[in-house]
Amino acid sequence: MLSELDDLRSMILSNKARLDSIEKEQHRIDKQLVEIKADLHYIKTSQDSLHANLSRFLWIVGGGFIAAAVSYIVRGGISGN
Repeated sequence: MLSELDDLRSMILSNKARLDSIEKEQHRIDKQLVEIKADLHYIKTSQDSLHANLSRFLWIVGGGFIAAAVSYIVRGGISGN
């Protein structure tokens, strides 16, 4: 009977150590998840800003081409002479 109690006690202590290890690992994973979420938010914000700036740049370049075409036409570039 005493041997069974010692075996049970050692199993409980072994399971407690295992549970502590699993809880530490879960805490580490939770911290990493929070860091990943923060990084993802930063990346998304940066990407949105980059997209807005690129869109603005493309509008400016397109406007330049249109202005050049209008200037060419106004100077008689299509008259055929």
